[in-house]
Amino acid sequence: MARLLQDPLANVSAVNSDNAINFGMGDGDDVGYGFQFEPVYSLPAPEWGVNFLPRAIVPIVGAPPGSDFPRLGEERPSGGDTTFGLSDIQAQLFVSPTGGGAWKWGAGPQISLRSRTDSKVGGPGWGGGPVGVIVGGAGPWSFVTIAGNIWGQDGFNTGFLQPMVFYNFETIPGAYVGYNNAIAADWDASSDNRLTVPLGLSAGKTFALGGGYGLSVGAGAYGFPVKPDGGAEWQLKFGITMVFPR
Repeated sequence: MARLLQDPLANVSAVNSDNAINFGMGDGDDVGYGFQFEPVYSLPAPEWGVNFLPRAIVPIVGAPPGSDFPRLGEERPSGGDTTFGLSDIQAQLFVSPTGGGAWKWGAGPQISLRSRTDSKVGGPGWGGGPVGVIVGGAGPWSFVTIAGNIWGQDGFNTGFLQPMVFYNFETIPGAYVGYNNAIAADWDASSDNRLTVPLGLSAGKTFALGGGYGLSVGAGAYGFPVKPDGGAEWQLKFGITMVFPR
């Protein structure tokens, strides 16, 4: 089940939360928050030789004044208090060919919906772009790369590259350690404020609950050797995923 959850193209029904507490942001060394809920449901279409894998990203953000969240676009305005709210929801659809092999891939569109509750936690607004994923493995290792770009309102133009590497412990079933974070590029920003690059590690464990249900929990710490002005110095990440029977 742990290996299944490390595969974005797996035949699975799950709700994932990918959350971060960001330190050293904005005008006054503030704390920012990013909470994402990601429902995933695969739709096999064997008659066409593909699987359809729709998923949604529902982001809730706590943005300090003067902070920079790469996936939200330009820097938050200075002054005032931390703003909490729903950001712009994104929907992705991967189309993946079926078949054997150690490696597989999927690609498709992603769209952004202008669902923000406050302009200070907004993102692309109405927009869209391409997204793709490559998945593979060797022995106890799992490798995943998700990449995409999204264009939106008011010149929003942001790309991301999310490499994931997991080492699964054979002596502790369901336990893993690895890297799971996203490199982001705000193409609309100046060259010295364009990239956000996290470095760190995550660890976690998956539990089979019986009847096809499962629970995965994980946490990690990441620093940002490359970041825009107002971006986080470092972050704590944590996630909880609930798996449902098919």
